[in-house]
Amino acid sequence: MRANLVLVTCPLCLNVRRGAEWIDAERMIRETRSYELAALPQLISEVCARCDDAIARRRAQKHAALAA
Repeated sequence: MRANLVLVTCPLCLNVRRGAEWIDAERMIRETRSYELAALPQLISEVCARCDDAIARRRAQKHAALAA
């Protein structure tokens, strides 16, 4: 059983980073079996690329509307 598992999570979509990909939190829980760990995983927040792009698009639309 692994202890001290560190998971990087997106606070917006709740996906978890595994290597270079972001996967669904439920899938990560199943695959790592984190519910069997002696200690809770440490969670670190990082906005994923998909959410970051969505934020940038919304900001660009807002600025475009103000310029009109």
